[in-house]
Amino acid sequence: MKKQPSPAARKAKSQSDHLRLDLPNYVPYRISIVAALVRRSLSDIYRHHPGLTEPEWKVMTTLAHYGPLLSGDIGLYVTLDRAAVSRSLARLIEKGLASRTESKRDQRMFLVDLTPEAAEMYDDMARHALEIESRILETLEPDDIRQLLLLLDKVESCFRGYVDRRRTSLISTAREFSESHADRRTNPGEDPSKRRRNGRTSASRKTSIPRKA
Repeated sequence: MKKQPSPAARKAKSQSDHLRLDLPNYVPYRISIVAALVRRSLSDIYRHHPGLTEPEWKVMTTLAHYGPLLSGDIGLYVTLDRAAVSRSLARLIEKGLASRTESKRDQRMFLVDLTPEAAEMYDDMARHALEIESRILETLEPDDIRQLLLLLDKVESCFRGYVDRRRTSLISTAREFSESHADRRTNPGEDPSKRRRNGRTSASRKTSIPRKA
């Protein structure tokens, strides 16, 4: 069956001989606007204090939620190439926000994590991030929120392929290794599942790291 043009496109065709988008009803445009507004609000959290760039914020968020990680595994979690990850990590170390130690698993890479000071700093930033989420959700009913998340998953799946599914598997493997390594290093006798339940930060909730897009 021949695919029909979208309502936005049909409306545009009826208005003139030129194809124009009905922007208020053009879904990709609306999504891009919302994404830009959310990104702008988040940038207010990290740009002024502690003065991070967006790539540095992404790396710091990754370490806050999944660290310690091998330096080469950070790119599995963020929309950054290897060079950008390396630069951001170097800046975080320079600012005293991240530390690195030699990796027994892979001598070509380092095991990196947030410093204690950075972990406390991220707690505060996470609280501000949750306030942004509250602004988004306060006008929605619980059923609306569940439906929104479901719809976002469906939209996101349109742009996901084998590489992204493979990435999910790699993230799971890297996370299990990092948690196991940290458990053995910090408390050899502690049950690893207990540490996962306790969480990484002292904020009341953990914000979710943005999916790789």
